[in-house]
Amino acid sequence: MKCLIYSAMLFAVAMQAWTAPVATVTPEKASGLDIAMAEDGKWEQVDVAGKHAFRNQTGSPYLYFKIDPELRKHFHGDAYMVVEFLNDGFVRVPSQYDTETDHYHSGPAFFLSDDHQWERTLLHFENTAFGGHENFGADFRFGPVGNLTIKRIALYSKKPDLPIPTETERWAEVLKHFSPGDRPHDMYYTFGNDCDEATGSFFRTLGVTSIESYVTWETCEREGLGKWDWSQWDKQVDALEKTGLKWVPFLILGPAYSTPGWFRAGDNHFPCRCLEHGTDSKIESLWNPNLPQWIDRFIAEFAKRYRNQNVIESVLLGIQGDFGEAIYSVSGGGWTFNIPGEYHNHAGYWCNDPYAREDYRKFIAERYNTIAALNAAWGTHNKDWTNLDFPGYDDKLDAFQKQVVEGEPCKRRQWLDFIDWYRASMTRFADGWMATTRKYFPDTPIYLCTGGDAEPHHGSNFAEQCRVAAKHRAGVRITNEGSDYATNFGLTRWVASAGKHYGAYFGFEPAGPENEAGIVARIYNATASGANQLHDYNSNIISSPSRIKAQQKNIQYLFHVDSPVVPVALWYPNVSMTLGWESKELGGGRFFGRVRQLRDLTDFDFVDESMLATGALDRNRVLVILQGKVMETRDAQNLAAWMNRGGRIIVMDVPSFESVEGTDAPERELFGTSPQGRIIGKGGIVRLDGWEALSVQLGKTLDGLGLPVTDLAQDGVFTTQIASDRFFFLNTSTSEKTLVIAQGKKKTIATIPAGEISKTTF
Repeated sequence: MKCLIYSAMLFAVAMQAWTAPVATVTPEKASGLDIAMAEDGKWEQVDVAGKHAFRNQTGSPYLYFKIDPELRKHFHGDAYMVVEFLNDGFVRVPSQYDTETDHYHSGPAFFLSDDHQWERTLLHFENTAFGGHENFGADFRFGPVGNLTIKRIALYSKKPDLPIPTETERWAEVLKHFSPGDRPHDMYYTFGNDCDEATGSFFRTLGVTSIESYVTWETCEREGLGKWDWSQWDKQVDALEKTGLKWVPFLILGPAYSTPGWFRAGDNHFPCRCLEHGTDSKIESLWNPNLPQWIDRFIAEFAKRYRNQNVIESVLLGIQGDFGEAIYSVSGGGWTFNIPGEYHNHAGYWCNDPYAREDYRKFIAERYNTIAALNAAWGTHNKDWTNLDFPGYDDKLDAFQKQVVEGEPCKRRQWLDFIDWYRASMTRFADGWMATTRKYFPDTPIYLCTGGDAEPHHGSNFAEQCRVAAKHRAGVRITNEGSDYATNFGLTRWVASAGKHYGAYFGFEPAGPENEAGIVARIYNATASGANQLHDYNSNIISSPSRIKAQQKNIQYLFHVDSPVVPVALWYPNVSMTLGWESKELGGGRFFGRVRQLRDLTDFDFVDESMLATGALDRNRVLVILQGKVMETRDAQNLAAWMNRGGRIIVMDVPSFESVEGTDAPERELFGTSPQGRIIGKGGIVRLDGWEALSVQLGKTLDGLGLPVTDLAQDGVFTTQIASDRFFFLNTSTSEKTLVIAQGKKKTIATIPAGEISKTTF
């Protein structure tokens, strides 16, 4: 009997060892499994290291795979996958697969430890429900990753006789190749999103100080009112404490995916409704009078759980929009539909609800005081405030905006009042969020998450968001960077300038993927701007050896600068751009294109109308105006007063200025009767055409003020003065550059290698 039992055990072991795969794929043959071609998953066949293989194309971050529909039934539950891959680079390769509730569910990862050998690993997928719901009908994918070479994948419904390495064991192979590098100086360096003990140890060797997590209300109280479940975040905190990393919880309540289903089904839910179609979203309206109590309750419960655990580095606030930024709905979709299901979303105006309309009428009444004053400004015939509505209401928005761009004075004024209210509403909402958070986190750094480029329909005014952040000893993180330095500068400098002016700290985050040059550019931008925090998604760094190398080489340059020396400012023509964001003459596209060109000549701050009114230009000696022919007369008066005290203004390619009402009052305030320029008090103004003339004039002006002059050429080299005797450079060109820094008779020569950051003492 014992022999029979022993024989049966041997048979079972043999069967397990020789379990046949249900499906396989190689470059030569697809048997129940095939590689799919998707827009973000383009691949090619290659011959490498003596084998035929698949490899994702450069710039394509994923490899997608599709199971034969007839075979999917074998995998409802557990699935096992043997992957044979080329171990080329230090990379963590994540996976996402199809389940009942999440079509891109995070799965197991495998790791490349750069021994350039063919390896194989066994991955275990749980609770699978393959249904072809990923891009191009795929069931699972690997990535994002820089380069991944696979020669064979085999799918099993039962575990084959291979070990499944733990995450710790996999990371141990990678960690053998690294020693702790430089850590940022006086700078928070955050990776998103989440980590375990093994990945946390690796991130720490890369200089990371903290890990960000999307702590939505839904993840904490999913099952019903009062049924708090902190298990997901307790596990994260435990991993962080074991690795010595800190935590940046991104507290999100407002976006559709962040609110529990039971709340959206209840009477306290009140969604945004768009002006264009009168259709509800699933995002909470920021005018919802029920919302503040739920925000307070969520933050209070979170603080009660984690505030005293000494693990939180800072708290990030996700208050609105599709993803959590302090902007209205613009472009949700994809994963933002996973929890709430699809919802109406688009770029537009999300204020078509009774609470918003009531608030708008109150705002306008307070601004004009009497209905007669309103009618005079708008050219309307309103009898009282009760029927006052949004401009362009009832399917006439496009026609109204066309009249604004064409320059009808009354339409201009009405549009500016509307956008002022729309932006002020978001600012007031952010103010309330930060006040509530500060109540429960009295000593913790707090950041408001914002994003986009401040188009009117985004509803964001970055200067005002920084102003209210400073009220609460808080800061702003803007989430719009990419890989091009000059573009990143244009998108982040308004926050940086306003933050320095009002006393709010600030940080930067990418909007998505970045390349090696982007890693270097983002480090430079954070330091040169005086940021306190730099965020990156870990996949942007660890997806290829070249990216890790770029990060490790340049992290020495990631440090906090208290007071960058920036004598030049650029006029941020908020009024003019609000009147015609899409127009050729007034628009944001034209402005940011010119910002890129000017930044290649010199460093500068942004100063907008609200910052001007609160004395921001007192930090600067020179103001450049490249755009903004429409200007409020009071702003021209403020600029003239600043010139009178010694300020210098250089106007390029703006033939004349006019008021919102269409008069020449701003032109007269600035230029008097001398359209090419004049001396006014201790300062002056000059008008010129073209970049060459601007470069020459900037050099003369800075030299005349006794300030250092360097570069002033559009050559791909960017210069920042980070102290009275230190300069900081980024060379984005493909050749080494030599620059002369001159201040009077004093001169220093700096050599900047191609594609690198460097600094010099002056």
